[in-house]
Amino acid sequence: MTALLCATTALVISPAVHAAAFASQLGLVTQTPFSVPADGTVEFVISVPASIDLAALPNATLRVTARRAVTTRADVTKAQHGELPRSIDSVDLPIVSLARPAADQLLATVVLETDTRTAPALQLPKPGLYPVVLEIRDGEALVAELVTLIHRLPAADESAEVPLPIAFAMSITSPVVLDDANYVVIDDGVLAELTKLADILEASTISVGVRVPPALLLAIGTYGDAGAAVAQRLAADLARNETLSAPRYPLDPSLAAAANQQDRYTQWLRDGEDDLTGFMSSLPSGTVAFMNSPLTAAGGSLLRDLGTRLIVTTAENFDTLPNSTGGYTDSTQLVQMEVAPGVTVDAALVDRDLDSQLELPTTTPTLTGIFTVANLLAYRQEIIDLKKDSNGNSIGDPSRRAVTLGTTDLALPNVDTFRAVASLLAVTPSLTPVSLAELGVRTDHLVLAGRGEVVVGLSNSVPGTLDGRIDTVSALTQETLTTGSMLPAADPRLQRWQQTIATMPTSALTDEQVASQAAAIRVELSEIRSAVELPTSFPITLTGRTTTVPFRLYNHGDVPLTVRVHMSSSKLTFPDDDVTVVVPPQSSTLVAIKIEARTHGNVPATLTVLTPSGDILAQPVPLNASVTALSGLGNLVTGAFLLVVLTWWVRHVRQSRRNRASAVAAGRHPVSSAESAPADADESELSPDAATSTLPPS
Repeated sequence: MTALLCATTALVISPAVHAAAFASQLGLVTQTPFSVPADGTVEFVISVPASIDLAALPNATLRVTARRAVTTRADVTKAQHGELPRSIDSVDLPIVSLARPAADQLLATVVLETDTRTAPALQLPKPGLYPVVLEIRDGEALVAELVTLIHRLPAADESAEVPLPIAFAMSITSPVVLDDANYVVIDDGVLAELTKLADILEASTISVGVRVPPALLLAIGTYGDAGAAVAQRLAADLARNETLSAPRYPLDPSLAAAANQQDRYTQWLRDGEDDLTGFMSSLPSGTVAFMNSPLTAAGGSLLRDLGTRLIVTTAENFDTLPNSTGGYTDSTQLVQMEVAPGVTVDAALVDRDLDSQLELPTTTPTLTGIFTVANLLAYRQEIIDLKKDSNGNSIGDPSRRAVTLGTTDLALPNVDTFRAVASLLAVTPSLTPVSLAELGVRTDHLVLAGRGEVVVGLSNSVPGTLDGRIDTVSALTQETLTTGSMLPAADPRLQRWQQTIATMPTSALTDEQVASQAAAIRVELSEIRSAVELPTSFPITLTGRTTTVPFRLYNHGDVPLTVRVHMSSSKLTFPDDDVTVVVPPQSSTLVAIKIEARTHGNVPATLTVLTPSGDILAQPVPLNASVTALSGLGNLVTGAFLLVVLTWWVRHVRQSRRNRASAVAAGRHPVSSAESAPADADESELSPDAATSTLPPS
């Protein structure tokens, strides 16, 4: 007798495996409401399979049976698959008395009660989640059925339920692709995903956290009428939601940090924020980042320095991190990611029980929404039940926890599934939709016994590198600066080169595209440099101390080109230093260089033409200067020598004149004349002096 009693008791209280697989399935069109006040009323609109002819079942009834409340996520999943707890009450409604919203539909209204049990009402004695089975029965024969749940709310004299915060996270996964001219490529795939995002956001009655590449948003409007329409929809939709900041062009923060490109990432992020602000006329959120790909500590540190305070990560990425708690992690609490010694960033883990479900399409949206929201309500109850004080009273506070919903890779969820879940979540009092930023502020950190607050590490490296791209960018930047200085300031090539080089680090370009763009720029630079024709070697002759040497420079290009002309020699000086010359297009210009000689003879010299920034334009031209004039100390010595010679010559001439005059005077003296006169000379002949005298003869 005792054994039989035990067996009977076990049979009554053990969960029942429902025979849903052996009966036709009813469809749940609507259930209003899902969260029902105590002693309230709920309406079910069910669809009947075409294989069932209700007219042939005049005595059939719709039996509504309530099962014991479920309090865990596992129990909700079991109920969804037909494994139900024992029944607690039921109501039979004659089919013929039910309204028909459509030919294949039935409308059943069920009144709830709490304290007493009466035949017309369904008793749900306390707040909670109750599996409910709706069955069409012909007598005792089961014709068709379905399983749903009712969330019975607390009565006025019962403790109010503290809501559990819920946040949604999703992102566009279509990659940004640039063509060879650096225009964003928009195709039907991108259009379809952005259209799906617009459908999701318009169907949502709650705010969601969404990340969209700014480049796609700015480009979609150019993709015909369909693209323009989607752009207009998204501009309004994103402004109503939590749109996350993103760089203007895709740039992995881990790779950027490894290549010391923090400044570039920062600039692109600010540019992307400007793009988003201009597109949706509202500010993006800069405090939340998504981790749907590997992240290094340096990359996390960069994000933190730029304002990130919460990283939303997928289960797949989280499980691979150093010191990860894996599947044992309570995802309603925040963990911490160490980005530097003693420096952490909070992280929220996407709920791993619902991530894959959000990806799947649904043919039963009402039931999908009910079981998903019921799962979250059961999670809330677990928080309350698992944390109790020494007296067994619950001290779990759902308001200090939160659930982050998203797909396995943070991609967009299925539109119908999301609509069903979000619409029911918005009207469920025990769940509160919040933004990701709010979740990051209000949620407690996960603490484990014996470990304390959970802190996980980040990788030291991720696949890939930007080093080659950055080397190319640095080299091209210098080359375009030097050669570009030859061009007019308004030349459009200057801006085009700058824009092309600036985007080279982005993953939106392939390595082959970057190499091709670099080669194309270098061809243009070479054409500009080679457009200037230098003279061949020519002789220089200096017949004076200074001279001006003229020569011509030719420009075979289509725009004026500016160059610097530099002459150099160890024995010549150039008073004007470098000369800046503008050479007209398809023409030549005469250049005149002033030269001063420091010595005489044949002197080597060099003509060098440079860009205005100082880069040598072409091979220097060797020259030979022939200096025939004296200069400097040589001229001084020569002048002094000539002065000495001239002085000597003047003194010599004057001395010679004096000697001749003395000789003539001596010859005219009387003594000299008497001594030298011949004996037979005529004494009466006068001397020359007497002959010329005007005095009277003596």
